[in-house]
Order: sequence, then C-alpha cells, then structure tokens
Amino acid sequence: MPPIKFSKSSNQYDRVTGKTTLVHDYMKCKSNADLIEAYNKEGIKPKLRAKVRVEIDRRNKLGLSKIVFK
Repeated sequence: MPPIKFSKSSNQYDRVTGKTTLVHDYMKCKSNADLIEAYNKEGIKPKLRAKVRVEIDRRNKLGLSKIVFK
C-alpha cells in the first residue's frame, strides 16, 4: 500500500545542476502542527480532512502523539 499524499507531487528544478527532481508531499512527513492546522482550516475538502484524521489516529496508536478529537 503506497503512502498517503497530503497534496500533489511537484517538480523541483535545481538551477546549478540543471536537473529536475520529483518531490512527493506525503502525510507521514508532516508535523502534528501542520496536520492540526490543515484539519481546522476553513474550506478544506472533506476527503483531505478524513486523510488527516486517519493519519492522526495512526500516530496516536503508535504513541507518537496524543491528539483527541471533540
């Protein structure tokens, strides 16, 4: 099962070497503060809100965070 993405992948161009690399924005790489901010943001799509909630629940089960939803 592939990792869950937070947003679309993007290309990053290095002007020194002239190479383009693909950068993925995975949910597991985000900090707890970023996830909470995204969850509470006005106008967030329900699918992304559900993804954030699943990631926070996963971290709670592993003991990486102690975030409680009300």
